[in-house]
Amino acid sequence: MEKILEEAIKLIKPKMTISFGGGNTVGRLLKEIATRNLDITVCTPSEITKQTCLELGLPVRELNQLKKIDLAFDGCDSLDRNFNALKSKGGIHVFEKIYAKMASQYIILGPKERMQTKLNPDIFLSLEVIEPAVFEVIDRVKSLGGNAKIRQSTDIAGMVRTKLGNCLVDCTFENWDNINQVNQELSSFNGVVGTSYFHNLITGALLADGDEVVSLLNEV
Repeated sequence: MEKILEEAIKLIKPKMTISFGGGNTVGRLLKEIATRNLDITVCTPSEITKQTCLELGLPVRELNQLKKIDLAFDGCDSLDRNFNALKSKGGIHVFEKIYAKMASQYIILGPKERMQTKLNPDIFLSLEVIEPAVFEVIDRVKSLGGNAKIRQSTDIAGMVRTKLGNCLVDCTFENWDNINQVNQELSSFNGVVGTSYFHNLITGALLADGDEVVSLLNEV
């Protein structure tokens, strides 16, 4: 078993309610968990992960059936040393944040190179936006010095739709030095449902470094 999966499983205690987000590492963790008789309750913000759980024989609880989440594992596209993250490519950040805020511990799993001193400017900031506000939001991004485009589906013609039926607008800037300000401006703009910037939500990380694991966990 991969060392990172070993370290993640050490955090799991009987009777815990655990959320599993998206990403390849989380998927591998689920496959390992399915081979063990762990007394846990499983939940997820991801429809893909939910399907994986069901295929592995892991029953999934819905959000309205939960009172708390003890531990959450998730991936990210970019992570800085202050545990701020961009979780943009999956496009499910609105639901991911709900689960993250409910979790006592919210742990990022991924390769060590995913963490840098600053957030990677090659990773876009994704906004979930109601359709009537899309072009106003794009104009607002441009006024802040960035560029924005509507995410298009690679499977069928047309824009990507979220589970809530909204659009995704992907934003790029020269760098993310002012992401707190940019995120605040865009989060409060009429029609923006949520952004893929995670600030003050992540409590720790387990990062794979070859055969070793960099453990960055806070005591709870």
